[in-house]
Amino acid sequence: MFDFASFDTPIAMALVERNGLWMLAGFLLLGWVMARMTVQRRRRQIRQRGEEREIQRRLDKTTSTALPLSDAPVEVQRWQVAMYDLQRELKGELDSRIAVTQSLMRQLDQRIAVLQEMNKER
Repeated sequence: MFDFASFDTPIAMALVERNGLWMLAGFLLLGWVMARMTVQRRRRQIRQRGEEREIQRRLDKTTSTALPLSDAPVEVQRWQVAMYDLQRELKGELDSRIAVTQSLMRQLDQRIAVLQEMNKER
């Protein structure tokens, strides 16, 4: 490719210097691109760590309360209150039906006992 004996000529020296300059410029450009990519990657990692810290801080900040959904939107809280009211009404109805059923069962047991007594007497 190159004849090393001809490097003594000024044209050959200029070509070698120009090629060396282009190579140096290429290495500088490659180094700049790689450094820029490294800086951008570090900035992205720092930003992600900050976002993760913010999320963790928000999670740590929320305290559990005795009432579920106490920090929920107003519509959800209204729904929750309505469900508690419905639960209370249904529980009351069931309790009263259970009490009536137990009373009827006691009355039946008493009548059965009376009939058994009557059968024993015969």
